[in-house]
Amino acid sequence: MRVLTVTDIRRHLYWAGGPGSSGDGAACTALLGQLFHDLYGALTGSHARTNLAAPLELADASTAAWRQSLIDHAFTAVVAPALSRHESTLQRHGAAVLDFWTAAQELCGWLAEVMHEQRAVDTTRSLEAVRRQLFADTEADLEVELTDPAWPEPVRLRGRAGAMQTRRADAGRCLVELKLGPTYPEADLLQGCLHQLMLTRRQPSIGDAALALISFEPRRREHVFAGERLREAQGSLRALISELVGFSALPAPPGIGAQSTLGPPAAPQPAAPQLAGIIPAVADRELIEIRRKLTGAFTEYGAALTLERESLCGPAFIRFFATPQRGVSVTRLGRLAADVGTRIGTSQAPRVSLQQGRVSIDVERPDRQAVNFSAWRSRLPAKTPAGSAQFAIGVGVEGDLHRADLSESQSPHLLVVGSPGSGKSEWLRAFLASLLLTNTPATLRLALIDSKRLVFSALEHNAFLWRPIVLEQGAPGLLDQLIEEMERRCTLLQRAGAEELAQYNALADGGGQSACPRIVCVWDEFADLILRDRAARTAIEERVARIGTKGRAAGIHLVLATQRAGREILRGPIDGHLPARVALSLPRKVDSQRVLGEPGAEMLLGRGDLLYKDIGAPVRLQGLLVRRDELTALASG
Repeated sequence: MRVLTVTDIRRHLYWAGGPGSSGDGAACTALLGQLFHDLYGALTGSHARTNLAAPLELADASTAAWRQSLIDHAFTAVVAPALSRHESTLQRHGAAVLDFWTAAQELCGWLAEVMHEQRAVDTTRSLEAVRRQLFADTEADLEVELTDPAWPEPVRLRGRAGAMQTRRADAGRCLVELKLGPTYPEADLLQGCLHQLMLTRRQPSIGDAALALISFEPRRREHVFAGERLREAQGSLRALISELVGFSALPAPPGIGAQSTLGPPAAPQPAAPQLAGIIPAVADRELIEIRRKLTGAFTEYGAALTLERESLCGPAFIRFFATPQRGVSVTRLGRLAADVGTRIGTSQAPRVSLQQGRVSIDVERPDRQAVNFSAWRSRLPAKTPAGSAQFAIGVGVEGDLHRADLSESQSPHLLVVGSPGSGKSEWLRAFLASLLLTNTPATLRLALIDSKRLVFSALEHNAFLWRPIVLEQGAPGLLDQLIEEMERRCTLLQRAGAEELAQYNALADGGGQSACPRIVCVWDEFADLILRDRAARTAIEERVARIGTKGRAAGIHLVLATQRAGREILRGPIDGHLPARVALSLPRKVDSQRVLGEPGAEMLLGRGDLLYKDIGAPVRLQGLLVRRDELTALASG
């Protein structure tokens, strides 16, 4: 038998609300939420020392007097002792405690209004009798067994159903669900439907009860859902429960109709087409568990936060958006990331950053997805006679393929840095594959320097090569040839009155002259030569500076890759002439600082997880994986 809790369903409902919803009903801390419910239970319960009857009897018979009397009583009898018991836990949450007290006063005002209105119906009754009538049923722990003809087995539902209260207008029964924090009305409806279902199993006579949702944000808001509307929502609730326990993918048994103990099933929907390149989402149950662990871990370390319902599932990580509690800075969250990663059991610490003014927390995905080049090649431009300077960087957490353009001023030359196992060589091959896909040898030529003799071996002896692949000792000579070609092209552009290669080629086609192909030089492990001696380093830096200054206009581009990001490697000439950066996993924060100008790459997951930066903040992406035979086929045309 499958077991599901009310908490599981409630969390899913609020997190599914999306970025436009108003809140998840969560308290600033779990403790304050519990204290708030305890306060309601004490004021409406049967204990004469703490309930609301005695303080209201002693006050003048007006709503305002009752409200103040109840506030004084609540603070003295319930709130002050509770805060004193938990002083050590709550001392870091001063702003949240103030919001809690504001909500507590709002609760007292609401209870005073309810009692005063009901007392006016019959002034001869004692306030204790009014209390018993209004709040006959308190919250109760329930366990019910749900069945459905389409399910292979029953589902046992456990949880605490809302309290019962008499409706003000007609003395009918009404479910009451208290929430400390903002709420999301659509989710409230299904949650009310859930509570109605559980209480109906215990007491069938309340099957038509309405739901009053009282939320304190910390100011009071009230939503009322009619019993008929709750019943109408049972079909959606049924579908949700079926999905959460894993029954949604199961076909209905033969002969099963539309009858269900939870209400009519949702209408069948046509299957969505399977699109190439779509990243599958993480299962809801796993998302719920990750959210719970993440929130609990930060709270445990004294940095409480609320996770928004919106989350994005990328190939390697899940991005949550957080609202830190007052007094909790983004810097503090970042400092706690390593400890939190240990607590939630991920191989790498969560990455905390700002994304368009929002605090985001990237958590390692439990079922990491491969991003194969073959699944995404259709997202690249179609091959044209003029060719394309666009290349694939990687897939973002939104499920989009991010591209850049070598012909643009922000990305004419690239620096690619990643430690062993980071996916650097794979990224270089995918970079080349995306260019080969959209060009012919007439529009693109490659100049490759392969210190390992392995990274570009699939491209040997093909028509795209401008010169044969060279090893590191041949690198200076190849760079000299590129400089010579660059100067020749600059002369051609000047004579033709063109400012850059695409414009020159357009004029050349019209004038019957030969167009010039774009030349891309990719050098893997350039640091090996630079670190050999000072003279070699100076010579390489001078050549890189010359191509970096004039290469874009001439259609000659540099992509330099290395495993190391030391100060002796990324010095002025190289650092200043390679504006676009691809940072894969790096061992230290200082390495990320040198490559990107900020930390973050030290927290990447490896195997193609990267940060790309040209203008603006770095973007986290997953690099594409291209097979050797696929790269060879692209190079062969």
